[in-house]
Amino acid sequence: MARLFSEHGIAINTLSIASVGAAQWPNEALGCPVSGTYYAASEAPYTGKVYVLSNGSQSWEYHSNHDDSVVVRCNDIDRVSEPTVNLSNDADLHSATGLTLMRRDSDTDEFVVRRVMTEADMQRLISIFNVKTDLTPAPGCDSVFRLDFVTESGSSNIEFICAEDYTAFDIFWNGLHGYAPIVGYIIGPYLTGDPVPTLPTATP
Repeated sequence: MARLFSEHGIAINTLSIASVGAAQWPNEALGCPVSGTYYAASEAPYTGKVYVLSNGSQSWEYHSNHDDSVVVRCNDIDRVSEPTVNLSNDADLHSATGLTLMRRDSDTDEFVVRRVMTEADMQRLISIFNVKTDLTPAPGCDSVFRLDFVTESGSSNIEFICAEDYTAFDIFWNGLHGYAPIVGYIIGPYLTGDPVPTLPTATP
């Protein structure tokens, strides 16, 4: 409610709860996906509540998880319509027979093998990417990791994380850009023992 006041000038004393209802969703987006973002779905269904606040003339819908520790105001979600991509279909990941995690060598600027990933983790990634989402044109960056899927039509490569920002879970495919923090959780165990990446030095 504080954001409604600070961002839209809605007086808090005019707001009331118009409705509350239980809900469940197929992934961690809680029914309010951000364009170009991939979400965990391994613990579906994700249960929670839908709250609607109103001041009598306008209403705002909020979705929360089961314990209200995550609350999303769905009215805030920006949605774009193009281009819509299903990576699992468009990159032929369903036919994949193997997956290798590659890491960019800072000395040669070439990708080198970091680990061969398990069949189970490959299938988890294919499942995550098996959804239509709106991707945007990719910004220029030097990606740190690459997922090399061996498919019937050849190698399909999805690059991951910009060297310029290790905290952003960006993915890149075919000149397009998305956001997939869940991918970081899957590849994390394959990086055990790696040195901590050196963060880029800010220029004055």
